[in-house]
Amino acid sequence: MDSRRFEALSRRVGEAANRRAAVTAVAAALAAPVLGRLAADEAAAGVPIANCKAPGKKCSSNRRCCSGRCKKGRCICSKKGRPCWTPLEGALCCSQRCNNGKCS
Repeated sequence: MDSRRFEALSRRVGEAANRRAAVTAVAAALAAPVLGRLAADEAAAGVPIANCKAPGKKCSSNRRCCSGRCKKGRCICSKKGRPCWTPLEGALCCSQRCNNGKCS
């Protein structure tokens, strides 16, 4: 962490209204580099996970859902045999399991 980022983090922690807000600021600062790398890996793999919605979230079209399936205004999970992305460990599958690129 460079000095500029450390200073910004220090200010956010110092300005926090309570301990919970301070811990949230620290956790966000620690998670940002990891999540940034994951998002870059996902983008390189062609998975638009950063710009889509998880199952259960409100949607207006199939394109808005990570699973590619919107039904009655909500993103729905992928059923057995549908394609999934293994690094997400089945997060988009109804069974919550992804094996060899397919929901199990």
